Amino acid sequence: MVTTFVRAVVTAVLVPMIAMAATASAQSRFSVSGSVSSSDGARLPHASVLLVDAASGREFRTTSDDLGSFFLDRLPAGDYVLVAAFPGLEPRTIQPVAVGATAAPMLTIVLEPARVLEMVTVSAAVPRDSVEVTEVRESSARDVGELLSEHAGLWKLRKGAIANDVVLRGLQSRDLNILIDGERLYGACPNHMDPPAFHVDFSQVERVDVGKGPFDVRYQGSLGGIVNIVTRRPDEGWHATATAGLGSYGYANPSTTVSYGGARTSGLAGASYRRSDPFRDGRGQLMTAGAGYRTDSLDSDAFRASTLWGRSAWRPAEGHQLEISYTRQRTDHVLYPYLLMDAIYDNADRAAIHYNAPTTGARLSGIKAQAYYSAVDHWMTDAYRTSSTTALRAYSMGTDATTYTAGGRVEAAVMTSTVGVELFRRNWNTETVMAGMGAYAPQYAIPDVNIDTVGAFIEHARPLSSWASLDLGGRLDRVATAADPARANTALYAAYHGTTATSRSDVLPSGRAKATFQLSKHIDLAAGVGHTARVAEGNERFYGLRRMGTDWVGNPGLAPARNTGVDVSLSLHRPRVTVSANAYLNAVHDYVAVYGATRQQMVPGVMNTTARSYANVDARLRGMEANGTVKLRAFLSVSGDLSYVRGTMTPEPSIGIASTDLTETPPLRSRLRMRLDNSRVFAEVEGVASAAQTHVDRTLGESTTPFYAIANLSAGLRRGRLSVTAGVANLFDRYFVEHLSYQRDPFRSGIRVAEPGRNLFSSVSWKF
Repeated sequence: MVTTFVRAVVTAVLVPMIAMAATASAQSRFSVSGSVSSSDGARLPHASVLLVDAASGREFRTTSDDLGSFFLDRLPAGDYVLVAAFPGLEPRTIQPVAVGATAAPMLTIVLEPARVLEMVTVSAAVPRDSVEVTEVRESSARDVGELLSEHAGLWKLRKGAIANDVVLRGLQSRDLNILIDGERLYGACPNHMDPPAFHVDFSQVERVDVGKGPFDVRYQGSLGGIVNIVTRRPDEGWHATATAGLGSYGYANPSTTVSYGGARTSGLAGASYRRSDPFRDGRGQLMTAGAGYRTDSLDSDAFRASTLWGRSAWRPAEGHQLEISYTRQRTDHVLYPYLLMDAIYDNADRAAIHYNAPTTGARLSGIKAQAYYSAVDHWMTDAYRTSSTTALRAYSMGTDATTYTAGGRVEAAVMTSTVGVELFRRNWNTETVMAGMGAYAPQYAIPDVNIDTVGAFIEHARPLSSWASLDLGGRLDRVATAADPARANTALYAAYHGTTATSRSDVLPSGRAKATFQLSKHIDLAAGVGHTARVAEGNERFYGLRRMGTDWVGNPGLAPARNTGVDVSLSLHRPRVTVSANAYLNAVHDYVAVYGATRQQMVPGVMNTTARSYANVDARLRGMEANGTVKLRAFLSVSGDLSYVRGTMTPEPSIGIASTDLTETPPLRSRLRMRLDNSRVFAEVEGVASAAQTHVDRTLGESTTPFYAIANLSAGLRRGRLSVTAGVANLFDRYFVEHLSYQRDPFRSGIRVAEPGRNLFSSVSWKF
């Protein structure tokens, strides 16, 4: 059966590639090439490019590659009209494009936000990429974190079938800013069971912008980078879209949206449902095997999630826009074999108001303002595990965790600069009960912690010459962190860290400078240096949980982690070849590391002598990323990428930190793709290989992972309103484990969650 399936896929994918390449082997006449990007600097993959012969009306189509470049050949001489389009951005028309001149045209196409405006949140000065919505349908990914891991410099941390955490250049989401339309949302679980990207549904996503390194000054806390998930806006007129995603292991994801875009008002509403069984790995084992699940829970639903959302916009005058949005997500029965507990429910609400105003004078060219509120309510227990079999309740341990974030920001374009202010409060509170600790006596593990931030920033860009430009940015924040003294377990703080403090204030300066040089018509060089910081999270400073054998305690004295980074990039743009490479170094002073703490003094009520806790160490992450694409024909390309990061830290023998290897650092990884895409039909063959990881922190029990290599296939068609995609991930059903399946926090189950085995997926979408 497998042989028949592979033969069918090869026939459907490779034969059309060879046939079309042979058909195109006739000598080309003339060509047009270029790149497509957004106004804030993101390279736009899979943007559609249409070239129309003004005289004959003949059409030529293609799509941009992974680096936003496109190439059209076999063109007769003449004048053409070019139309470039990308979801969520205004199409751009360029005319005339003269073909047949002495030099083939190379066009730089920049797309602006659509008429229903959005907050542009990631600065053009930040080294960045963009992931487009069509990539969702071409992937077996179940959430945004898993989708992003398919790109250079990004990895995921798997805990189960869903809710993958984002890892960027070796730094995890606690060291990143994960935003949704520029709004902050944080998960409630102390072990990042529910990372922020988990709380947005695929059906909402228009694109994902990723800024790499400590260069963003618009948002406080972008220590290692920024990820902004841009959700859908209504197109002009009435539209409705119905999509059904199906896959192996019982995966189903039906969704629908309805929208209207008018001259003065617009609106959009949508609904989605996602569910799946536990997947099987390449050995045929359920993901729940070995994690202590009860027999009746081993093959129960892996997750169930429902999402409703809506937004409306009103334009009272030219250039003005008021937008209101709301999203409600309800998730239940989510299995996390990576941890000792599972989610009984995990609910999130998000509401926001955005206002944009146009030019108000010669110096002021626009104002953007937003206010938002998000909240997560999360109940997790071991009710599905054998550890609860003899418990007096349905579980032997459980945590009720809640968090909310309320904030706002205003930014304005003043001449050639952008200035803004940001303020927000993040509240986090958890209550944990355990059968063996005072018969379910409640412990306020995270004792109602508030983190209040007020900051201001400025960005300024200016040309230095016709071939060089400079971008500068600066920011200053005051961050106050406070726990409820009545709930904080100060006895644990005193026993392990010699303090009973429950509050702290920090002043955090940030800044960047980036220079860009056009060395020639085809070669660009950019170099930047940036510095930013983040304060310790509520669990890192003020966690307090008494457990049998070993405690878990925060460190109230943790200093903010400060990252000084350097990034150098070189890009080559030729009609058929695009290459981009980055080298970077991040020196993180006072990086927040997990370690095994020893009790310093006797304190009444603290019986254990060891605890899992947090300490500041100095760390370095250095690495590189490279992307390249070669256009064999206008519709046929070969592309690849390479990602590498090496993490080290300075040992602190006085507190038992002996390793020089930074924990949870991903290994070298590469991808190679061949893609056929004429904007109506596509087919792609991909190979992925990851090196073994031997640089591990053995003092925390981290173990090595071996080399693996897999193959993926996908194909699809786009015909008017219909879009169909099908594919298979891990074609040869390999068993493999990614390095970041290791969990270092106290509630780990001790097993490594392998990746899914052969995984078929499909998506059908119809737009009315």
